[in-house]
Amino acid sequence: MKRLVCVLTLFAAIVSQAAPYLPAQLQLRTTFKLSADAGIGAGSVFNPRFFDGLVYACQINSPAFGRYRSGSSRPIIAIDISTILEHRMIAPFRGANASNYLLGSSGAVPAMSTTFSRYDFDGQNRYDVEVPGGGQTAEGFDWVDDQTIIYTIYSPSGGRKRIALARVEAEPFNVTADTRWNAEGYITTSVSTRIRNVRVGDVYSGYAYYGDSGQNSNPNFYALNLATGAETLLGNAGTLTGTGSFGVWTVLERGGYLYVQTTDNGIQVYRMNSAISLDSLYATYTKETLDAITGNTGQYWGLDVTPDGSKLLLGAGNGLLFELGPLPPLVWRNTVQLNADLSIGASSMFNPRFFDGDLYVNQINTPAFGRYPSGSNVPSLAVDNSMIPVEHRMVAPFRGSQASTYLLGSSSAGSTTFSRYDYDGQNRVDVDVPGGDQTAEGFDWVDDQTIIYTVYNPSGNRKRLALAHVQADPFVVTADTRWNPDGYVTTSVSTRIRNVRVGDVYGGYAYYGDAGQNANPGFYALNLATGAETLLGNAGALTGSGSFGVWTVLERGGYLYVQTTDNGIQIYPMTGPTSLGALHATYTKDDIDLATGYTAQYYGIDVTADRKGLIIGGGVGAAYELIAQGPSVTEPLVLGVTRSGANLILTWPAALSNAVVQSASNLSPGSFADLNPQPVITVSGNLNHATIPIGAGNLFFRLRN
Repeated sequence: MKRLVCVLTLFAAIVSQAAPYLPAQLQLRTTFKLSADAGIGAGSVFNPRFFDGLVYACQINSPAFGRYRSGSSRPIIAIDISTILEHRMIAPFRGANASNYLLGSSGAVPAMSTTFSRYDFDGQNRYDVEVPGGGQTAEGFDWVDDQTIIYTIYSPSGGRKRIALARVEAEPFNVTADTRWNAEGYITTSVSTRIRNVRVGDVYSGYAYYGDSGQNSNPNFYALNLATGAETLLGNAGTLTGTGSFGVWTVLERGGYLYVQTTDNGIQVYRMNSAISLDSLYATYTKETLDAITGNTGQYWGLDVTPDGSKLLLGAGNGLLFELGPLPPLVWRNTVQLNADLSIGASSMFNPRFFDGDLYVNQINTPAFGRYPSGSNVPSLAVDNSMIPVEHRMVAPFRGSQASTYLLGSSSAGSTTFSRYDYDGQNRVDVDVPGGDQTAEGFDWVDDQTIIYTVYNPSGNRKRLALAHVQADPFVVTADTRWNPDGYVTTSVSTRIRNVRVGDVYGGYAYYGDAGQNANPGFYALNLATGAETLLGNAGALTGSGSFGVWTVLERGGYLYVQTTDNGIQIYPMTGPTSLGALHATYTKDDIDLATGYTAQYYGIDVTADRKGLIIGGGVGAAYELIAQGPSVTEPLVLGVTRSGANLILTWPAALSNAVVQSASNLSPGSFADLNPQPVITVSGNLNHATIPIGAGNLFFRLRN
C-alpha cells in the first residue's frame, strides 16, 4: 500500500461570523507565485477557486496551473503547459471523482482552442474533448452538480453573451450539451458585451450569477434560474474605469451576500433578500484597499470566497494570486517536551508564557518547569521538582533589572507560598501568599514590582483577584492595597478564574474569564487602578469536564483572545479596553489539534505582542509553539510533499538548516519520532530537498526545528 503523507503544519482560522468582513478587518494571508513555482514567465492569473480546502490557480498567456493548500505558498502541484495549450480556468471534478481528475476550460494560446481537458489529479495525462456546439472556446465555468457545468463563451466573439450548460462524464471523458433549457443547451443573455465568469450560488444554489464585462458605463449583473434559464436583472455596478480585459469579472453569492468584483474598481458586497433581489450595499472593498493589502497595483481577474466568508482569493498579473482573510493562518513551529527533557512522567502543562524571546513552561502533578529559546526544543533551563515535590501553577521571570536574575513561581494545589529561584532554577526561597492560607495559581506582572494573581484554594476564594507587591531581594510578597485594605476583589465569575492577564495596548486593565463553566461563561476586564470590573461578553455553549472551560483571556495588539480547554480560541477586535467589536475569527479545537497532533485539553496560551507567535500548553508534558504565516514571515514552516517514481520528495525552506524530519504511523500524542537515519538533504534554490522511499503502510511526516 502506498504511504499516506499528512503534513501536520497548518491550520486555518475558521470564521464564526456569518456576515462578510469589513475592509479594515482584511489582511494578506498568503501570496501564491504560480509562474515562479512552475518555472515559467509571469502571466495573468484567471478565475482562481477554492475547492475542498485547497486553492486552484490558472495562468494564461504563459500557461500554467497549480494547486496549493490554503494558507501555504508551497505548491502541491505546479504544472507548466506553456508550450502546449492554455486554460482560462481549472478546477477539480466533483463527487466521487473530486480527488481523481481536474477539468480545464479552453484557451487562446498558443492558438485558440475549442476543447475541455481532463487531467489526472496530479496534473498529468491530459485528455481533450470538444466544447459542445463546435468551434467554441469555453472560458469560465462552475459546477451545477457532480456531473453538470455552466460555462461562458470566449470565442467566437458573437457568442460572448451566451451561457451554456453541459453534462460532464469523467470516465470515459465526455462533455455534451445539457438541453434542459432548450435544444441548443445555451441561452443568449441580456449583457451588452460579454461574460467572463459565471458562478453557481451557495445559499441560492438553484441560481447562477454573472455580470456584463468589458463595459464601464453602469454594467449590469444578473441571476439565472438553473432549472428554467430565466434571467433576472439584479442591479448595476455604477461607473467603472479600466481598459483591455476589464470591468465586472466575477459575481458570486456566499452566505446570502452577493459579491460583485471588478478588475479596476474593487468589490461591492450586497445583502440579498432572496435569490433574485438585493437589499442594501453592505460593504465595498475599494481597489485602493485591496492594493494596500496585496501590494498589487494592476488589475484583478477573478474572485472566490469560501462559503463561511473567511477567505478571499484574487487573481492578478505577474503570475500572482492573493489569499485574504481576517488574520494570517498559523503553522506549527516547535514542540517543547519538558518531561522528556527531564526523563520524568508526563503531565499537564499549565500557563505557558513568552518573556524576553524565551518560552517558559510549567508542568503540574509531576512538577517541573523550564525555559526554551523561542523556536527551539532544546532547553536553556529544565528543573525537575518531582522528587521534592514542589509544584507551581505558573513560573515566569521577574521584570525590570531582575529579569535575568530571578524566577517567580506561584503555589501548587497544596501549598500557600510564592517561590523565588535564581535564574538557573536553583536556590528556592519561599514566602507566604498574602492573606494567609491561600494558594496562588495564575499571575501576571502589572509593573516591575507588582503582580495580579488568581486564588486556587480555599475553594471559596476562587472568584478572587488579588494584587501584591513583590520585592526581589530580600524576597517579600505583600498585599497591594490600592483597591481596598484587603488587597483583592471578589469578581462576578460564577465558578473560578484560572488565569489573569495584563493588557498590551490596554496595559491599565487585566482580563480573565469564568472557568469550570460550560453555559455561556462570561469574560471580563478589570481596571487595575480601581478594581472595577466590566463584563465584555461570553464564550457561548462549551464542552469539557475536569479542569475545563475558559482558561486564558488576553489582549494583544488591540485584539482579545478567549481561550478554552475544549473549544478553541475566539478572537475579537477591541474598540476600547472595556468594549469589543464583532467576533473576528475562531481557531477551532479541531484546527489546533491538526496543527499540534494532540487531541485532549489545552491549559493556557500566550501570544506575542506582534500576534505572530502563539504557545499553547497540552496535557502530555508538551507545549506547542505556533507562528502566523503572514506577509512578514518569509520562510514559514510548511512541509511540501511530491511524488517522484518510487520516492517521496519532501521540501522546506533552506533557511531552516537545523530542521529534523520526523515520522509516525498514526496521529496519537507522542507518536512522532526522528527518522533514523535522517535523509540526505540537498539544497536547490531556496528549498531543502529530502528523498524518502515509498514503502508499505501509512506514514505521516512533519518537521522538528
